[in-house]
Amino acid sequence: MAGLRERKRTETRQRISAGATRLFEQHGFENVRLVEIAAAADVSVNTVLNYFRAKEDMFFDAEPASCDELVTALSERGPASSAAALRPLLVDSPILAGSLPWASVDDSWWNALRERAACERRSPALTARRASILLSWMAPLAEVTGSAACAAMVTGILALRQTVMQDGLIDGQRPSIVGPRVRTIMNNALDALERAFPAEHLGPVAPVPLQEARQC
Repeated sequence: MAGLRERKRTETRQRISAGATRLFEQHGFENVRLVEIAAAADVSVNTVLNYFRAKEDMFFDAEPASCDELVTALSERGPASSAAALRPLLVDSPILAGSLPWASVDDSWWNALRERAACERRSPALTARRASILLSWMAPLAEVTGSAACAAMVTGILALRQTVMQDGLIDGQRPSIVGPRVRTIMNNALDALERAFPAEHLGPVAPVPLQEARQC
């Protein structure tokens, strides 16, 4: 019974987040009201507020999963460097959370990603929240790498990746153009991270529980 309740809660949360994001993309983030989000999800405003503290949280609902992916990759890196652990996540897929390879990206998915990127770029509130999210990841990244400086550099690389992705999407470029550019820039950035923080220069790794990573 508890499993069923949890699935329903997850489904409701996803329905609210997905409906809100569609409204943000159609009308602009700042122009959408909570009552409209609730109506789109067929729930009450109070239900929306039970799941999300702010509209920004609905748009960025998937970001904790990205943080989890990064923390997991770093905590399981063994004797490898942080750069080696992060390379598959930052290079091989257009998204951090998930395993979708660049070659599998279809037009429908790419166009949806383009609408999302344009929505975020147009909104001062979403742009500010993106910066805040990346900044909040520094603590769990520092804990899992054993180095605040390494965590700061990783965060900068993630910000660079976000900018390159958004620029390509908003400019209307195809995955066949954006993918190689992301791979080249990320490989160069990770090479620099490798030179600055080879495996032997990082502290011992203590796995970070996912519930702690979700605080970012």
